[in-house]
Amino acid sequence: MENMLIKRISTHNPEYTLSLSLRDLVLRKPLGLDIKQDNLSQEEKAIHFVVISGNKVVGTLFLIETDRNSYQMKQVAVHPDYQGQSVGTKLVLFAEKWAQDNEVQKIWLHARINAWSFYQKLGFIFTSDEYKQVGIVHKTMEKHYL
Repeated sequence: MENMLIKRISTHNPEYTLSLSLRDLVLRKPLGLDIKQDNLSQEEKAIHFVVISGNKVVGTLFLIETDRNSYQMKQVAVHPDYQGQSVGTKLVLFAEKWAQDNEVQKIWLHARINAWSFYQKLGFIFTSDEYKQVGIVHKTMEKHYL
């Protein structure tokens, strides 16, 4: 991950548009969906993080507060050319560090079946049975802090 920068952005940063394109490429297009059809109205309230290589956003995720001191991690995506290079791990750890620094007590997420082992390796545990979302099997997972 040399020459890569992980940082927090807002929806007003130019990197936000690039992160939407990455999410569309990785999370929507393979399902025949288009991110332009998503409801993005709550994203201004979210805490967005990106991984930048050169002038390209190669990783993204955001956290959105769901309860006092509890955030949902959403839209975790790594560009296919950068998958398997620890970009996702470092991005999640960066977001977790922000959460711990801000006294967040829990991060939870809807994990796609192909990401279960990734999140388990990072210490997330299952808190639900399987269910389908956007046509894919998911389970809810969470991790507690403090």
